[in-house]
Amino acid sequence: MRPLLLALLLCCSQAVAADAARQWLHGMSEALKTLDYDGTFVYQHDGRLDVMRIVHRVDDGGRRERLVSLTGSAREVLRDDRSVTCILPDNKSVMIGRSRSPQPFPVVPDDLATISRYYRLQDKGDDHMIGYRARIIAVIPKDEFRYGYRFWIEQDSRMLLRSDLTGEDGSTIEQVQFTALDVGIDIPVSDLQPSLTGDDYTWHRQTEINAAQDSSYGMPGWMVRELPAGFMLTDFGRRRLHEQGGDAEHMVFSDGMATVSVYIEQALPDTDAFTGLSTMGAMNAYGALVDGYQVTVVGEVPPATVKMIATSVQRQGAS
Repeated sequence: MRPLLLALLLCCSQAVAADAARQWLHGMSEALKTLDYDGTFVYQHDGRLDVMRIVHRVDDGGRRERLVSLTGSAREVLRDDRSVTCILPDNKSVMIGRSRSPQPFPVVPDDLATISRYYRLQDKGDDHMIGYRARIIAVIPKDEFRYGYRFWIEQDSRMLLRSDLTGEDGSTIEQVQFTALDVGIDIPVSDLQPSLTGDDYTWHRQTEINAAQDSSYGMPGWMVRELPAGFMLTDFGRRRLHEQGGDAEHMVFSDGMATVSVYIEQALPDTDAFTGLSTMGAMNAYGALVDGYQVTVVGEVPPATVKMIATSVQRQGAS
């Protein structure tokens, strides 16, 4: 009876710890979306260190965010609930698209029970970060098709103070860490206005046809035969990637934490096709040619994941 009792106590202890970790992650997700904050953080990736400022405000008009690069060229990103605007002074261009560009911080899903099938949640104890008390929560993948995460979460506000993207051995691949942060302060509207006017810049507006807008575009013409467990189609649309090309299909797959994009467009003449693996920090891309079409799979997932997906893309109805 004693071994059985010990096993039951261990299982109960693990379940309680996982439930506590889920509560911390849920609080962090809500804090990032609902709090007003102004902070400076460093983004360490691919052997580089970028310094950014983020200003986030929530009011009756919804969420608004301004992201400013403090190192390198003076890039700015403005985001609200409907669109994202990127101001790029190096090539004097402004790009406007749907509000679905990469976020500076990981997005944690509301349904944390689902991701528990593919990740283990661990409470790693307390720490201190830039003058705040923090709790460290680890999200550990159960297979080789996804990366892990570590989050330092402020104990009172539940605001994220630091996040690490981790490899199979637990080493840090990318890191985002605040060096200064004010939470719950009054954010002036002027702080959300761009410092770059965009005068004399070339403006690019992303054209996209989504299934919700046009029923004739409602179904993908392509499919992915093989996906890692837990990855599901979460978005689909068609967009123009090149001025001289046609519409490309864009499918988004996610397991709740990791996200992978699949782009399929007709291969351009006199242009070298992208085939095989390309890696930049945590971002991996895999290209393949299928029936004269360029297939590109990209995401912050291990190389095995993008390769599996890219090599299993086929036309709908193909045998």
